[in-house]
Amino acid sequence: MAKSYTVRQKRFELVDECLRKDGHPMNIQQIREYCNKELNEEFTEETYRNDLKHIDENLGVKINKDKVRDGFHCFKYQDPGSSIIKGNSAANQVVLCNLNRIKKGLADFLGLDSDSTLTTITDELNKFLGYDENDGTGIEFEKILLKSHGKVKPRKLLEPLLKAIIQHQTLDIKYEVPGRDKREWTIFPQFLKQYNQRWYLIATKHRDEVEGKLYNLALDRILKMEDNQHIHYKECGIDFRVYFENVVGVTKPDGAEPIKVKLRIDRGEYPYIESKPIHVSQKVISEDGENKDYVYVSLYVYDNFELRSKILSYGSKVTVMEPMSLRDKLAHDLKKSLGNYKKKPHE
Repeated sequence: MAKSYTVRQKRFELVDECLRKDGHPMNIQQIREYCNKELNEEFTEETYRNDLKHIDENLGVKINKDKVRDGFHCFKYQDPGSSIIKGNSAANQVVLCNLNRIKKGLADFLGLDSDSTLTTITDELNKFLGYDENDGTGIEFEKILLKSHGKVKPRKLLEPLLKAIIQHQTLDIKYEVPGRDKREWTIFPQFLKQYNQRWYLIATKHRDEVEGKLYNLALDRILKMEDNQHIHYKECGIDFRVYFENVVGVTKPDGAEPIKVKLRIDRGEYPYIESKPIHVSQKVISEDGENKDYVYVSLYVYDNFELRSKILSYGSKVTVMEPMSLRDKLAHDLKKSLGNYKKKPHE
């Protein structure tokens, strides 16, 4: 696979180079001679005609037949700035080769079906790459296994929701609120965010008590979803990259401000936390000067459920030193948990 793929990709790059010679367009014979010389191969003119046809019909760029030279039409891109190879061709070669390799794993990670837009796009790349996907994926992602609480599978909602966000489409949904009854709302979808193997829709509600209040709706709890063509969509105007900048997870407490958190981490655990930070703001403050048993790091984040759960997941390996408010909350949770273990199993 590797050799055939490399030669074919290189041939397309060379054809692309010929088509970009706007001032001196080349005929099919010249394209063949130039490319075969560079490749040290003997591809026929028919091969290059098929390459030109494929580029023109399938790769999103149009080719013009220019004036006749030596009995042959000359070829160049309709738009002089066009190219099927952007930036560094060697880098693109690696990227394109591995796109198909990661397709199945990425679809599992995102929770997408095989007929999704993502997989359709990468299938189209097969035609360009001549790639045989039966040689193994070479990469594996953790699968997101979401249990649906209704008839609609969460993975079936991802693409329609993204489309609704982009096209500013109002939606009617039926939603199962944890521990409560099922609710029906008219919502304005704003943003999609994934955390801890779960997808969330960030949305505002029509005629809400608090205008513009954001809600985090787990996709696996959406029981039904339909377009609403009667109520005008309202965009919240929030840059969610900034909104979630200091958030671990998806919950941003109302009216709160980020806090500086100081953590003490066992040195044996630190390499793991260094390679997989609790939050992007994580940085080393100092190291224990005596026995080097600990590393101290700081975070600048909101105090929310996800942060506390994340810290507790490390057990005794991570200790909150500051602020005392967060330290006290975690101590209370640990004391309650310890009390549960002190009880007999059937109490």
